[in-house]
Amino acid sequence: MKKITLIFFIMGSFVWNGNAQVVPTNTYTGKPVFQIVTKRNNALLGVIKVELFPNIAPKHVRNFDSLVSVKFYDTTAFHRVVPGFVIQGGDPNSRHGPDSTWGNGDPSQPMVNAEFSQARHLRGILSAARDQNINSANSQFFICVANAPSLNGQYSVYGRVVAGMKYVDTIVNAPRDLTTDRPFQKIEMFVSYVGSNDTVPNPPLLITPLNNATNVDTANQIMFQWNSVSDGIIYHFDLSTDSTFSTINNSYNTSNLVAVTPNYFPPNTKYYWRVRTNNGGHFSAFSPVRNFKTAVSDVGIKKNMAAKQTLLIYPNPGNGKFTFNNILKGDLVEIFDLEGRLVYKCVAKEVNMIVDLEGREKGVYTYKVIGNSSSVLSGKLILK
Repeated sequence: MKKITLIFFIMGSFVWNGNAQVVPTNTYTGKPVFQIVTKRNNALLGVIKVELFPNIAPKHVRNFDSLVSVKFYDTTAFHRVVPGFVIQGGDPNSRHGPDSTWGNGDPSQPMVNAEFSQARHLRGILSAARDQNINSANSQFFICVANAPSLNGQYSVYGRVVAGMKYVDTIVNAPRDLTTDRPFQKIEMFVSYVGSNDTVPNPPLLITPLNNATNVDTANQIMFQWNSVSDGIIYHFDLSTDSTFSTINNSYNTSNLVAVTPNYFPPNTKYYWRVRTNNGGHFSAFSPVRNFKTAVSDVGIKKNMAAKQTLLIYPNPGNGKFTFNNILKGDLVEIFDLEGRLVYKCVAKEVNMIVDLEGREKGVYTYKVIGNSSSVLSGKLILK
């Protein structure tokens, strides 16, 4: 069989299909929407509709869109089904090649550089398959059938299912070879572009700190909270001492509904903060700006007590392992998720210890250090 060679132009606007024909890719002004018609034994299994996220992973979206333009995916298979995890497909070997080669890919395919983001691998998310090289994604993709936090920050999220998730569930539960996770009967896909979702998300509603709050404690990390936006994927947080945000003190993206600042803000200082969301196709406007003022420097009893034990935690934010320094032997360390569930508990044996949260879902956790005298130190950990 003659191979189809795909060559992408610099701007990604056209695809060369190997037959001296230039095929323009689809145009869209928001999130491109595709339908994936699935068949088994030539009988319709169901239609899965997905929307892609050009605001989050533009290279992967353009790659997928370009491949659809030349009907690359048609008759390829969902060659891997893992209940409770993912379905995976899009390998050109699965058109007519031996099923033992399905999933191996074609080394001549163009590869797409990783576009890791704060978007989480939740049920229904579409993401790029790859090998150990983080920049090795090509045509293969997977759809999560359950939340998969271990994949966050390791694979490039670039879309999600918006209709037909029940057919994804049907596919993942197909009888399969337990050694290869390959369905016994081929499940083919036929992919076509059907439009663009141009919805612009609403700005988030801020919750805490309250607007014009004063005397905010500077000895602890400050938690900022806002309400979820129905189609929000990633939230962007800005903090500044300048009401016009011409200078930014703290700025980052998160998939959580909270942001936590570093410890020890300067006292008697006014701050301004705002949040906007990204739904994958458009950014919302920023929320109305809120402000707060940190407390005047403490004196007397509170200051003397704080000097008695100053807990240092680093790195924070961190990737999994947090060092608690200047802790006291016998102190009890407890870590909780934002729903109040205890996820870690240990008694300190030395003046420093490592709290290991590797493998847990990225986000904000709270800690408590309970001393022998029943004194309690608390704060936030950010697992990025």
